[in-house]
Amino acid sequence: MINPIKKIKRAGGMKSVIILLLISILLLPPNVEAVKMLSGDQIRVDSPIEDDIFAAGGAIDINAPVDGVVIAGGNININAPVNGDVFVAGGQVSVNSDVKGKIVAAGGNIDINGNAKNVVIAGGNVNIYSTAVISRDAVISGGNVNNAGRINGNLTVRAENFQNTGNAGSVDFRKNEFSQNFQRAIGIFRILITLGFLILGIILLKLFPAQFFKVEDEIRKSTLLKMVVGFALIIVSAVVIILVAVTVIGLPVAAVMAMLFIIALMLSTIFVSFPVGKKIIDLFKLKTGDMWTFIIGFIILSLLFRIPYAGGLIQVVAASLGFGALVYALREVWQGITHAGSYIQTK
Repeated sequence: MINPIKKIKRAGGMKSVIILLLISILLLPPNVEAVKMLSGDQIRVDSPIEDDIFAAGGAIDINAPVDGVVIAGGNININAPVNGDVFVAGGQVSVNSDVKGKIVAAGGNIDINGNAKNVVIAGGNVNIYSTAVISRDAVISGGNVNNAGRINGNLTVRAENFQNTGNAGSVDFRKNEFSQNFQRAIGIFRILITLGFLILGIILLKLFPAQFFKVEDEIRKSTLLKMVVGFALIIVSAVVIILVAVTVIGLPVAAVMAMLFIIALMLSTIFVSFPVGKKIIDLFKLKTGDMWTFIIGFIILSLLFRIPYAGGLIQVVAASLGFGALVYALREVWQGITHAGSYIQTK
């Protein structure tokens, strides 16, 4: 079997690290029935669990020994020994205790204070402190990387800035000189995409007001139900498209389904913008037209999407709500069409 760490050393760069992250997750043990599933805004594990932990939430603290962890969240602290591997993605990730297996981490700020076998990290700021000992290899891609620990094997780093005050068997460092320009290009691209969605929303509001407000009306009715249904439908739709595509015969059908799914997903947050703008208008008792109500809501929603950590969750909620409302509106239109068709046939 090919050692993925060695592949990373040959290939280098963020792309290889991401590939390894995916490979590592796919190589998780198949006995997933023996896991502890946790979710919520704040998660604490204060008692030992002889099992693997799967957790998703805002703030996650592992304060007691566990067998292994797969975690996605905002602020993550692993303060107790882990008997197996650690797979983690979050805004702030701190591994403050020993890990018997490997650490695979992606996030904004990642701090390693404990020991591990191998580490594979992609992050904005990555710190391996003097208390950390990596018994084999470390592969790191990030903006700022600081190693003060001991790596017995090879240390491979792709970063803008790298400081090595620790020890390593060998060091392979290459500077990511293009990363700042790439980030600026991404920022400009995001602004242009946001403006494009704003223009698209205005066009829909002006050319198809009846259809636009039909979806908006569905958003205001049973909002929580539409959000839950929308979230479930997004997941189910993605799974169904993949299953249909796998058959090969159904590939054309899957392609059409995927296009419709992507269009619906792209439009979902646009429809949510109007109710958000309406809330703001009503709150401040302003008098304005539908177009400005939509624009105000769109700007507020776009700013909320850019809040660190919470922005992603807000975007998921908005997309789920808009998707659910759109499906409900289309279902009602379809029922009207079929009812009209059956009426004509009886005539």
